[in-house]
Amino acid sequence: MVFPSPSSAFRDTQIHHRDHSTDKFSKTYDSIITWIHLTSREYIMTSNLNFDSETTGSEAAKALGASIRGKTVVITGISPAGIGASTALAIASQGPEALILASRTAHKLDQVAADIGQKYPSANVQKVTLDLSSLDSVREAAAQIDKLVDHVDVLINNAGVSSHTRDPIQTPGDTVVDLNFFTNHLGPFMLTNLLLPKLRAAANKQGASRGSTRIINLSSHGHQLSPIRFYDYQIHHYVYDGVPDSQKPPKGLPDGFLRLNDGYPGFIGYGQSKTANILHATELTRRLIKKGDDIIALSVHPGSIATELSRHLDEEGLETIGNTAPGGKWKSLDQGAATTIVAAFDPKISELDIGGEVFGYFSDCQLGDHLLADHAKDPENAHMLFQESERMLGVKTDL
Repeated sequence: MVFPSPSSAFRDTQIHHRDHSTDKFSKTYDSIITWIHLTSREYIMTSNLNFDSETTGSEAAKALGASIRGKTVVITGISPAGIGASTALAIASQGPEALILASRTAHKLDQVAADIGQKYPSANVQKVTLDLSSLDSVREAAAQIDKLVDHVDVLINNAGVSSHTRDPIQTPGDTVVDLNFFTNHLGPFMLTNLLLPKLRAAANKQGASRGSTRIINLSSHGHQLSPIRFYDYQIHHYVYDGVPDSQKPPKGLPDGFLRLNDGYPGFIGYGQSKTANILHATELTRRLIKKGDDIIALSVHPGSIATELSRHLDEEGLETIGNTAPGGKWKSLDQGAATTIVAAFDPKISELDIGGEVFGYFSDCQLGDHLLADHAKDPENAHMLFQESERMLGVKTDL
């Protein structure tokens, strides 16, 4: 799924200069300016600068094969018609040590595992049932993974929902949140915390490359639709009325994004959960670095893709999303996997100041920090969300 980017996100990256249309050196000047722009800190951060929205996961995996081989990778949200399956297939092509696939539906796991087995018979594929809207299921899945492998090199929190009904869930900390927030943020937060010992084991194993142990949160440009509603997680208040300015959606959103279903603005709820994915990754990296762990967490916008994530949308919701696809063009599932694979395995990313000046948000296979809304870059928001997540889940992380 994809959502419109506020014009300010792009204005911030524009290079303004005087009109050189009559200058005989104008072409040279513009070429230099373009080169400076493209080689700025916002862009030069990956090994393959030619990778873009057209790049497929298969192409990215082949280019990064040396970083994939021998790795143990966990991927959630596996479905035959989803990005998770495409990501798993691309990774399987390059000889990982193990692929642990997680899904709430056993027959979907079986389908994807069978497809991988047919294409790559030597692939070591393990299946785990995981429902991120149930903490019991999260704990059971983490315990199963703990038994299957002695380390996890890469955790890809790919699973997600886009629900347009509130479906409230009460947390152990007695806070009631919507299904989007619980499934897209609190469930992955808990799973990540439970798998930290396995991630640390990977980071500390002999011969591990610096920064190669990673946590990837699949977010979305949809984060721009809403900050975190710290005092209204269920979004009972209308999107603009009775809401602190810092927690309001941006002004000027198309009406389709503001429509209510039994009083619940589903797109705003989804946007809040995608903001949470980004803030979780940035705060997690900051805490891991402070703790001395060589693990980095990144967030990814996979692009405009028609997946099962849209199964909760009605016709109007699908039309609203479809109208935002760049040029009306959707990515294929294989293209949708590419940015995740770059974020998970590109060795050059380990050179970035993730957790410092770099937030680590990737889009179209390149660093996309310039696309982040201000509310997704606020360190106070990130810190508060981490603490609130611990409180809501009734856990204390070792960070």
